[in-house]
Amino acid sequence: MDLQFNFEVQPGLLLVTVSGKIDVESAVQLLKRACDTAVENKVNKILINNLAVEAELDTFQRYRLAAEIAPYFKKHLANLKLAIVGQPPATDGFAVRVGQNRGVVAEVFPSRQAALNWLRRWPD
Repeated sequence: MDLQFNFEVQPGLLLVTVSGKIDVESAVQLLKRACDTAVENKVNKILINNLAVEAELDTFQRYRLAAEIAPYFKKHLANLKLAIVGQPPATDGFAVRVGQNRGVVAEVFPSRQAALNWLRRWPD
């Protein structure tokens, strides 16, 4: 299955639902597009639901993904709060940790509700 995604703008939040097989290049493009959509809609919170993603990214690829996207986020959406919903093996938290080390406020959650609860703690 090819990568599929849906963007839904809600008050103060961009909800991104992703499914299918993902690689580093498609992940970078998806995250840049999510960032641009958030900027266009004047929201600083993004929730990415990866529960239906199939990924076989190795540690280096996850590092590369975060190292490339973190500066983009910081440049275009400095006040970003990013919640990722996912489960191993597709989502293991390593890329989020790399992003955090580069100043991105992000966390990984096992459920959408947990991610929404975390995002609600931050002012718009």
